[in-house]
Formats: sequence, structure tokens, C-alpha cells
Amino acid sequence: MLYDYLKENYIPGEPIFTGDICISGMTEENLRYHLKKLTDSGIIRRFEPGVYYFPKTDILGEPMTLTADTVAVHKYIMRRGKRVGYYSGYTLANRMGLSLQVPLMQEISSNFAPALVRKLTIKNRQFIIRRPVAEITEENVSVLQFLDCLKDIEKYAETELEKCGMILSEYARKNDITKKKIDRFITNYPVKIYKAIYETGVKYVSS
Repeated sequence: MLYDYLKENYIPGEPIFTGDICISGMTEENLRYHLKKLTDSGIIRRFEPGVYYFPKTDILGEPMTLTADTVAVHKYIMRRGKRVGYYSGYTLANRMGLSLQVPLMQEISSNFAPALVRKLTIKNRQFIIRRPVAEITEENVSVLQFLDCLKDIEKYAETELEKCGMILSEYARKNDITKKKIDRFITNYPVKIYKAIYETGVKYVSS
């Protein structure tokens, strides 16, 4: 029963979180028992407590080990195909081209953050997980990332603020970030964000 469920819902190399498994009539004790049987037989592998996976093979047919980054993405950013988070902080600034600093720890804002801010370790790799200002969805993720960048632009920026404004303006254009979308969330941010909008000269779609 468990094997069929896992094969139907997960592909090789995708983390399986025990908290996400829902099989009618199966108790937590039974789940642990069957997970151990599948692990002992080599059908699935245990990454760390509560995290399993079907091994994916490389071009030589050798099984590949699950990485901490993959687990973090599936746990805090795209949970079972649903958007629940995004890269934030210095990680986001670097990806956006606002900062050349490559952070030692990936920073993520997620609906599944266990606290306002918490440093977590996944298989000896550290992550900073933050609670977002609003529930993250596929529809609002680009707006929240945009506002996050502006909120701390003086901290992240390694170039002129006007150039940062150009980068963010292009991001707004590509993601159809409108004033109406901005107005839905901007009051959740500190007042200094208005100063950042003025100093960067950032533009977004007017309607």
C-alpha cells in the first residue's frame, strides 16, 4: 500500500516528507514500520529523520544522493508542486544582480517557517528561514520579492541606487508588477520602503 502510494506521488530524486504522507487507515506506527521495510530493502533511501527518497541515477547508472539544497527547495519553496516560499535576503539580492556577495547560508521566506526567523540545519548545511509578511502564493511571489529587495536596498546594494532601480524596474516589467499589486502589500513593510522607492527611482506598471 505504501509503496504504491509513493510511486504514484513521487519521482526519483524528489524528497518524501513523512508529514506529507496521507494514507487512509495507516497509523503513524504502521507508516514507520513500512518505511523501514522499504529502506532496508533498498527501494527508498533515508536522507535524514522524516525525509526519504527514491534514488535517482546518473548517466552511468549510479544512484545519486539527495542534496540539502534540494530538500530545502521542496520543503520551503515548492511544496508538492505548490508555491510556498522564495529566496530572500542576500540570496535574493545576489540572484537579482543587486549584490555580488554569495551568501554562505541560503535565505528563504516560507509559509512553513517555524518562527519569525530561524537558522536551520539540513544535513550539515545551514539555512535562514523567515516568516513572510503575507502568505506566499504563485500569484504574489514576484511582488513580495520586489518589495523585499526595496525594503533593504541600502544593505544589499553594491552599486548606485539608480542602477538598482533600473534592475528592479525591469523585474517589475517582466513580472507585470502593477501599482494595484504593490498597494496590496506595501503597508506590511516598514515606512523606509517609500524612501527606497524614491531614491532608486524604481518604476512599475501603472495599471
